[in-house]
Amino acid sequence: MTAPRPLRVLCIVPRGLKGRGGIETLFSHVDEALRGHPELGIDMEFLASRGDASGPGWVLHFPFAFARYLGLLATRRYDIVHLNGATNASAWRKWLMQSAARLFGAATVVHFHGSAFPKAGERRPAWVPVLRRVLERADAIVVLGAYWRDFVAGFYGMEPERFDVVANGVADFAPDAPQGRPAGAPVRLLFAGNLTDAKGAGALLRALSLLPANLPDWRATFAGTGDVPGFREEANRLGLSGRVEFTGWVAREAILPLYRQADIVVLPSRNEVLPVCLLEGACAGAALVATPVGSVPDVLHEAGNGLTIRPDDAEGIADALAQLIDDDKRREAFRAVSRRIYLDRFGLETMISGLRDVYRKALSARR
Repeated sequence: MTAPRPLRVLCIVPRGLKGRGGIETLFSHVDEALRGHPELGIDMEFLASRGDASGPGWVLHFPFAFARYLGLLATRRYDIVHLNGATNASAWRKWLMQSAARLFGAATVVHFHGSAFPKAGERRPAWVPVLRRVLERADAIVVLGAYWRDFVAGFYGMEPERFDVVANGVADFAPDAPQGRPAGAPVRLLFAGNLTDAKGAGALLRALSLLPANLPDWRATFAGTGDVPGFREEANRLGLSGRVEFTGWVAREAILPLYRQADIVVLPSRNEVLPVCLLEGACAGAALVATPVGSVPDVLHEAGNGLTIRPDDAEGIADALAQLIDDDKRREAFRAVSRRIYLDRFGLETMISGLRDVYRKALSARR
């Protein structure tokens, strides 16, 4: 009996698989799994829609990306165009790409990763109705958690049933986690993300300077792009020299060992969807300390595998970190629960299976 033909998918990511964002990290995991396991039944190709340009610089890259996109649609028979989108300018790019996909007969799946919606009473920017049109025309819509299904459906007055929840997943790079730590080893903290106020990097640095001097030994690593020299200077000014390291951007193969070494992964963001860094922290068996924004509570269970904090609250961050640095039994219990949560909900196979079901749903909707 002949095996069924794999689903042919063109997946649009902002910066390509070697980009430095969460979507790129997520789909680098997916690409690796699909290449190694053709029996999963998905033949996925990738196209970068905005390249490495920052801010409005995407306008210079996008025409070339769109021309290549049209060429791919014209010469290859894709079943699905998988559009990874967010808010702001992403809405216009996805509207154009969705329109072209429909002309060439491909079903479109919108995988929504946005979190920056206008608050009640604020003026609605121009991308809001564009994104609504993109969602309405999609053959299927993926959101990362029940929180975002309910929020986006409510924001646009759409039926929640239009949205499929498929949580992010990451490959199991630490099957022996959580690993024991040598007696007397410093407690290791990891922040993996851009060094910005939105991610809470400055608040975390201030929090570290507030930690009591009588705590067990600890070290912190900031792995991400941004004003690395400025952060180093500020760390020295705060008296953190020797305790805090700034690596700059770290490629995936180099950052995974940092997760394996981390006892605590910290993310004091103001907004998040379902951050990959917390999933990778859970995979590696780290306790988590993060703000309970978006779908973060799906992976951080308060007092189960971590502690929640408030954005921009250096004192509160310091208190949470001090609790875990000072209590090795509680920290080790959190680490074990993190690993179980990862295995139960955030394995890469679970995510790929969910996407495959959504692709089939999208194709059925067009028949």
